[in-house]
Amino acid sequence: MPVAPSQSTDLANLASLAGLADLDPNTLTDRPERLVTDAWLAPATELALHLLDQADPLALAAGSHTAPGHTMLLLTAPRDGHPAIHLRLPDGTAPVEPRPTDRPTTILPLVGALDLALYHDRDDVDHDRPQYLRTLDAGQLCLLHTGARVRLTGCPDSAQLVASHVPVDVPGTVRLNPGEYRAAADDARTRLTRSRPTGAGRTAGPGLEDVPDLRAADLPRIHAQSGVLHRLAADRGRLSYLVTTTVLAPERYEASRTTPPLDRLVLSKADDLGYEIRLNANPRPGNQLLPHDHAYPFAARVLAGGCLHTVFLRTDGRAGGPVSSRGLRPAVTTTELPGSAYTLAPTLAHRAVVLPGTTTLVLRGPYTAAHPATDLIPPVSAWPVPAGGEAPVHSRRMTDAEHRTLYQSLAATGVIDLLPGRL
Repeated sequence: MPVAPSQSTDLANLASLAGLADLDPNTLTDRPERLVTDAWLAPATELALHLLDQADPLALAAGSHTAPGHTMLLLTAPRDGHPAIHLRLPDGTAPVEPRPTDRPTTILPLVGALDLALYHDRDDVDHDRPQYLRTLDAGQLCLLHTGARVRLTGCPDSAQLVASHVPVDVPGTVRLNPGEYRAAADDARTRLTRSRPTGAGRTAGPGLEDVPDLRAADLPRIHAQSGVLHRLAADRGRLSYLVTTTVLAPERYEASRTTPPLDRLVLSKADDLGYEIRLNANPRPGNQLLPHDHAYPFAARVLAGGCLHTVFLRTDGRAGGPVSSRGLRPAVTTTELPGSAYTLAPTLAHRAVVLPGTTTLVLRGPYTAAHPATDLIPPVSAWPVPAGGEAPVHSRRMTDAEHRTLYQSLAATGVIDLLPGRL
C-alpha cells in the first residue's frame, strides 16, 4: 500500500498551483522549468486518492454536482488559504455551452485526455468556430484565466483535479446526494488506479504525402491534420533525413530562416496546397517574452524540451489591424511537454516561454492576413547576428554553417540521428 501523502504539505503545494491562475502570466516567465514538468502528477494523484478515502459524503455531496459532460466531486472546501478542490469526471458526452470563465481556475489532468477549445467571442460560439484547439494529457498543467470562453470535453475514463480559491457554483447543475457521491467516488478510484498510456506516444496521423489541400481549411480541419506531426516525430529516420537534406533542396533551404525568436528548417513545402511543415529549434529565450501573433493558422507539436504557453485574446476586436501588448488579455496558460500539441488561429496572440533546447514541429496553414504588430517584435538589437556583415534583418536565410551547427546540435540532443556523409 502506498504511504498516504502529507495532506497539509500537498494541499499547500496545490494551493500554490491554484494561485497561479490568479496571477498575471507576465509574472510566470522567470525560470519556466519550475512549472514545465510533470513532477506534480504522482503526488497529486496520491493526494486525490487520499482525499477520496477521507471524504465524508454527508458533508461534501452538497458541494458536488453533475452537469452536461461531467460530474464534479468536492474533495475539500476552501479554507485557511487552501483552494476548493474538485475532482472532475467527464462522461464523454457533449459539455455545456462554453461561457466566459468567472474565476481563475487551475486544472490538473491526472489520467486520460481532455480536449480544450477556446472561443474568442459569442459569435464564435454561435458558429462553433474555435480559435484554439488542443488535447491536454496527464501531466499538463492548465490555467484558465478570468474571461476565457472554453469548452472542455473529456474521455469517459479521464479525471482532472480542479482547484480554485472561489467555490465552484455553476447555475443549472444538479447537486449530488450522499449515495450518488459514494458511487462517483468509487468510479473516481477506478479511473485513478487504472494504468493507461498518454498522448506522448500518439503516432496516428497522415503521412507527409497524404496531407490534403488546406488552402480553404478552417481551424478544426487543420487540427485534424496535426497528426502528421505525431507521425513524423515517431519516424526518426524520415525526420533525420529531412533535416539533413534541407541544404540540398533549394526551395526548402531558401524558406529555412533565422529569426529573432528561433531558427526554423522547412521539412516539406506545398504552397499549392496551402501548407508547410517546419522544425523550430535553437530558441532565443530573451526574445520569447513578448506575445506575438501569426498571419496564418498553425499546429505545433513538441519534440524536445518544453515551454510555458499562454494564449491571449485581443481586447480590441478580431485580427485585422495593428495590435500591441496593451491590447491583449490572457485566456489560457498551459505547460507543454514532449508529445504535447496545439492548434492556433491568427485571431489570437500567444507566448511560449521555452526551456533551453526546445524543439518543435509545426504545420503552417495558409496565409490569411498581413502580420499586424506594433511592440510585439523584439528590437533590432536582439535580432540574430547578420551574415557576412550585412545590416540586421528580421528574417534571413540560414547559412550553411548555421545549418551544420543546428544539425549537429539536434543530433547531440537526440532529436535526430547523424546520417552517413554529413558532418
